[in-house]
Amino acid sequence: MSEKTAVRTREKWVDDVKVIACILVVLGHFFQSMTLANILPDNDLYRWFITTIYYFHVPLFFICSGYLYQKYSKVNSVGDWCKNVKKKALALGVPYATFTVATWTLKKIFSGNVNREIGGFSETLFLHPTSPYWYLYALFFIFLVTPTFNSVKAATVGLIVALVAKVLILTGGGYSVYAISTVLSNEIWFVLGMGICAFDVRLKGRKVQGTILGLLFIILSIVVYTAKISGSVISFVMGLLACVAVILMVADFEEKFGNSMDFLTKYTMPIFLMHTLFAAPIRSVLLKMGVTNAVVHVVLGLSISFAGPIIATLIMKKTKWLEFFLYPNKIINYK
Repeated sequence: MSEKTAVRTREKWVDDVKVIACILVVLGHFFQSMTLANILPDNDLYRWFITTIYYFHVPLFFICSGYLYQKYSKVNSVGDWCKNVKKKALALGVPYATFTVATWTLKKIFSGNVNREIGGFSETLFLHPTSPYWYLYALFFIFLVTPTFNSVKAATVGLIVALVAKVLILTGGGYSVYAISTVLSNEIWFVLGMGICAFDVRLKGRKVQGTILGLLFIILSIVVYTAKISGSVISFVMGLLACVAVILMVADFEEKFGNSMDFLTKYTMPIFLMHTLFAAPIRSVLLKMGVTNAVVHVVLGLSISFAGPIIATLIMKKTKWLEFFLYPNKIINYK
């Protein structure tokens, strides 16, 4: 994949948004598992929280990926496309396969205490990926069908195509093959991220708008949940509102975030990949020891969900062949 001439620098707002999305993913999986294990109650607060974060936490990841793809890549020819496919197959395929296999094995061993049951090995790996790794699966296929934009006009056409794809999935089309349905469903988020870059959207200086949209989202989420309003269209609109609010607020407050945010930025990917691999075993061990106290489970479970992947990453970075499973493109670099 050909790189643009501009020198790549860190995009702090992107890093911070990914940290927020990652924390929400961890919390969502953790509290679902705790509820399914009957350690925490399945009440309205829990259901509202899970429903609300699922509107937007993974879409935020797609938006960030789309923005970085458009800003730092150039994929407008067959040669560029082939290089991009090889690069993404390595960067996404290795951690996807590694941690899907690990999660599949874990769920088979601790089937009574994990989030939910899992299908057969081949089905899970190739056809119906498990959470949270379906994101990597979907992202790879999105890269396969999405060129970068070389003009504002191209970006406009790309947004229209992505919107048509979303309308198709919202109206019940494209569900027969998972790889197709996940592209149709999530392409819009990825292209929106690309559009932020292509249209050079000004994000800073809009904290008031972001705060208002954030408050509106919270209010609407309560109304939607209380009134039991559901549906794909509602989910999309709510997700769009939340994503805009989060991005605008983060872009304006990025300099005010403390060292903890900067620290977590370095471990977003490992935490995303490994949090369930640490949380499920510790919960299982506690239950086998007869420990059912919710406070103990929450404190230890959440602590290991973040600390476990960070420690594992530090250990893996000591050896190249171990680091390969996290960051294969650091070991094998496609130019």
